[in-house]
Amino acid sequence: MDNITITNARKQKLAALVFASEKASYNIIICHGFRGTKLNAGKLCGFAARLNEAGFNVIAADFAGSGESEGDFADVTLSQQANDLECIIEYAWSRYNLPVILLGRSFGGSSVLVGGANDSRVAGYIFWSTPVMLHDTFSAIITKEYEQLRSGQIITITDEAGEFQLKPGFIEDFDKHNMNNYLQAIESRPVLIVHGLADELVNPDNARYINSHLNNVQMFLVENADHRFINLTKDREDLTLNWLKQNFQGRR
Repeated sequence: MDNITITNARKQKLAALVFASEKASYNIIICHGFRGTKLNAGKLCGFAARLNEAGFNVIAADFAGSGESEGDFADVTLSQQANDLECIIEYAWSRYNLPVILLGRSFGGSSVLVGGANDSRVAGYIFWSTPVMLHDTFSAIITKEYEQLRSGQIITITDEAGEFQLKPGFIEDFDKHNMNNYLQAIESRPVLIVHGLADELVNPDNARYINSHLNNVQMFLVENADHRFINLTKDREDLTLNWLKQNFQGRR
């Protein structure tokens, strides 16, 4: 495992981890969710080892303002995370010259869609518990504060990780993105969707929506799985590894 930094377009340093496989024929870039980090609550290293064994390099980075990366989380927008991802893809391509598979958890999946749909170097997409109905999703999560954001106020929220702020630009930025256009840009490239039917944060209808707009897609709606797949982490990993082996192992 290598600790590296990747500079984004705003000259901020993004903290990243690289897990290299001697037999790799693809790079997998993993994007964390809203308020998450590259380590995914300690689950990254074990999953990366399984991916390495299957023949994939793994790169995971903290988006600007998250984890160990530079920046202020209050400035987070989908556009900025998509731009960060574009820089991570460029790093992966320049270092390994291998096609890329993007994996996004939750809002990281939204960033995958926006930042990677139009990049021809991306060979496949994995959406874990990903929202595309962004206003509906976040207004349900932060109901009272969402109206404050709409009125132009900076809000302060406390969650299990502590206190954080959001600026109105977070939700204003949603309107800059037409998710249908991004889904159309993916065309026939392979897509995997894994979503819990008991997801308390992102309605499974988001998964169904993505599925209905794509051609080469495999979707798993998992019974009793919540947003984080607590107690079902290995099941999600197994579904993902099986899909990767079916679609990419030995096919480059």
